[in-house]
Amino acid sequence: MSKSKKSIEEFDLFSASLGTTSRQTIISLLEQKEKLQQKNQQLLDESQEIHKKQDFVEESLPENQTYSKIISKELFKFSPKVRHWFKLLSKFISFEIMIQAINIGSGVLIVRSLHKEEYAYFVLANAMQSTINTLADSGIGSALSAIGGRVWQDQYRFGQLIITAMHLRRYLALVAALVVMPILYLMLVQNGASTSYTILLMLTVFIEIYFYLDMGVLIVVPRLQSDVEFIQRSSLISSGLRILLLIGWNFSSILNALTGAISSAIASGVQNLIFWSHAKENIDMKASVSHEDKVEILQIVKTIAPNTAFYCIQGQMTIWLISVFGNTQHIAEVGALGRLSVIFSLISSIMTNIILPSFSRSQSYEVLLLKYKQIIFGYLFLSLMILLIAINFPKQLLLILGESYSSLERELFFSMVAAITSAVTSMLWSVNASKGWTEESWLFIPTIIITQIILLLSLDLSSVVGVSIFSTLSVIPASCINFYMTYKGLLKTRTLYSL
Repeated sequence: MSKSKKSIEEFDLFSASLGTTSRQTIISLLEQKEKLQQKNQQLLDESQEIHKKQDFVEESLPENQTYSKIISKELFKFSPKVRHWFKLLSKFISFEIMIQAINIGSGVLIVRSLHKEEYAYFVLANAMQSTINTLADSGIGSALSAIGGRVWQDQYRFGQLIITAMHLRRYLALVAALVVMPILYLMLVQNGASTSYTILLMLTVFIEIYFYLDMGVLIVVPRLQSDVEFIQRSSLISSGLRILLLIGWNFSSILNALTGAISSAIASGVQNLIFWSHAKENIDMKASVSHEDKVEILQIVKTIAPNTAFYCIQGQMTIWLISVFGNTQHIAEVGALGRLSVIFSLISSIMTNIILPSFSRSQSYEVLLLKYKQIIFGYLFLSLMILLIAINFPKQLLLILGESYSSLERELFFSMVAAITSAVTSMLWSVNASKGWTEESWLFIPTIIITQIILLLSLDLSSVVGVSIFSTLSVIPASCINFYMTYKGLLKTRTLYSL
């Protein structure tokens, strides 16, 4: 007989005197008590069973492992996608940190070793080189991602696409060089460089541009094949060779803007050979030019080229403005502070080599929307962390650049804000371009021009702070337009996916 039944008999006479309602209440309470006791006993038995299993697992573990590692391993076992991305990103980031550390070392060596006047020449040369390289692309890279995402598994078709893009890029580079090189000559001479020195520096820049033309196309092969290890290995070789050459020039006391540019050109030449060798092994580099690919590429180029040209000027606007309204000291300060934003190179490298190819290959609306949210929030979070570091540790960051730049704490903040807004806007555009969502890109030019006219009339552009604020506010319209193009692109994808 159960305890509850005994209790009921004991209270039977007492409850009878209280009436039927009270008697039922007491019985109900006693039954509930019995159920609770049974439940507690069941939970106790389960707890003991769990402890037994845990003790067994811990006894079977090697000394250098913990129970948390087993849990992590079990979680990864049930999530192959998580395991794939975790391994890929951890390996990529560790390698990329090494590469970026070498690049930072090269940049810091140049900043600390060159006089401000020489460093100003180096900054101007790099700015013009970047301008020509961007104009030579004019949307070809975006077209390669869009078309290559469909044909990358066919060696001959992929080879046709690469060869076609290479021919178009060389043609555009020649046109861009004819426009930009005279401007570079005038800017160098205007800021005190001799004619012979200017010509040698321009020749070095042109040689490196030639290498960049091929690499800008050939790098699409390992990207779409997700051969991240090859991309990093080639970058490591190039970065390592560059810093070794710079150290050699520095020890020989002949490090200047010209020898710095020569070091970069040699390193790029070696990397170009590596990319050519890889391409010959993985695709048919003897394939003919494809008329279909040419037409499709040119359609994308016609849509993107005006904005690319405009953006190319915008990307170097800070250097252009400070060179016109400021002096060589201000040019050097803008260039030096720009070196501290090299951390975005790590983020951009992850985006370009891992995230965007995956985004480009995705066709499902749900997958694209999820990946887009991950890209946006991840990028914004990392950007905020970088800004907080700049706010809390300005002296330590400026110490990297040397004593000549130690007083630029205020300028550092505005420079980092400008770098973040520019990087975020570029990321938004890269996402759209990878899917060909560029129909409204014509809105960039009028909206940014109107914004910049207002800013030109309002800001002091002879100071580093002034040009940094100008750069920050100029890209806000472009960010809004990019969000709108993404919305339309996702909407169109959902419509097609539902049919």
